[in-house]
Amino acid sequence: MANKTTTNTPPELLSIEELKEKNKTPDRIFEGIKAAENWKAGKAVTQEDYEKALEGFLKSPMGGKKVKKDAKGR
Repeated sequence: MANKTTTNTPPELLSIEELKEKNKTPDRIFEGIKAAENWKAGKAVTQEDYEKALEGFLKSPMGGKKVKKDAKGR
């Protein structure tokens, strides 16, 4: 039987500041993500986690109010 060598490399962790530069995130958006995610300076996350946090922040209501997905603007 052939000798299988699988290497599951863990996802690359980068500091949020590096990801800010890599993704060209504006300062005001970056600071909002940090506050929303309760991230401190120097925190290391994956590119995928950063993108999820960015998308979640950009899609959240401006007032921070939680709304149902099917809520109507009445």
